[in-house]
Amino acid sequence: MPGTASNLPTELERAPASSWRSTAREWLLPSLTMRRRLGPPALGLAYIAAVALLGGLRGDHVVVGLLGLLDLYNEKSRLFLRLFFPFILTGVIFDSMRYFYWQGIAGRVHVAEPYLFERDWFGIGGRTLNEIFLDHHWAALDLACGFAYLVYVGEYLAMACVLFWRGRLSGVSTFARSFLVVNVMGYVTYFVYAAAPPWYVTQYGLGPARTDVHPAAAAAHRFDALLGTRFFDEMYGRGVDVFGAYPSLHVAYPLIAVILAFRLGELRWARWPAVAFFLLMCLSAVYLQHHYVTDVVLGVVYAVVALAAVSAWERRRSRPAA
Repeated sequence: MPGTASNLPTELERAPASSWRSTAREWLLPSLTMRRRLGPPALGLAYIAAVALLGGLRGDHVVVGLLGLLDLYNEKSRLFLRLFFPFILTGVIFDSMRYFYWQGIAGRVHVAEPYLFERDWFGIGGRTLNEIFLDHHWAALDLACGFAYLVYVGEYLAMACVLFWRGRLSGVSTFARSFLVVNVMGYVTYFVYAAAPPWYVTQYGLGPARTDVHPAAAAAHRFDALLGTRFFDEMYGRGVDVFGAYPSLHVAYPLIAVILAFRLGELRWARWPAVAFFLLMCLSAVYLQHHYVTDVVLGVVYAVVALAAVSAWERRRSRPAA
């Protein structure tokens, strides 16, 4: 028995190392037995070709298209691609709007209505909160709100990745599907009710909508000015949805993350940090002049509706056949 006892620590030390080596092999080595298929990589290459033909092909389009090759490598990369595909599809849909956005909202942009509604319902002393924050702002809030606006998608993706590494694949699917659904709902709203954001009203007034403007960093430029960076100029320079104030998707993502953090035990550690980030994002959307309080409320509603719809669909799908 002494020999057995003396070997026990050695065995315990070997187990984690062996586990790590096994995991590394699963991810890094190509599969020799997995059956390959041409569909996903062909779809990715077709996307690259389509963007090239339509014009405006960039390096990030090529990267997105080549993600289809993950389906050929091994089982782990195929699983990752399948679960995270709704995130990829969301990005593709958003980027594609540059080809038809202005034609889709022509003659239907609302500039004065959102502003007047905001002032009447959420204003203070005859001014919107956005107008008050234009006169009263602080460097600490500029940094905090700017940081939130930079990482809001990253926070959502990080929680999905944690679930993936812990093997909670159904949770990853819920995150991904909810992201796609809430974004599609938001994109549809951009065309059904195109609404000018606060920064546009500040810069151009309440007159007829102009079609020669581009998305702006608005008050987020103060973050870049403090740090000597160009994060927001580059970020908004690629967008086209100038009149996409309704709803605030910046608020919708963190709220979905909060609800799922309280629903899933693997994310117990993230619950209160997620709540704090959601509240900071609600403030940031208004403080940085990108959204009205109305937009924040709509973002909350859209998040709840999207998650409820996805959850109901998943429950119905998981029921055994009668």
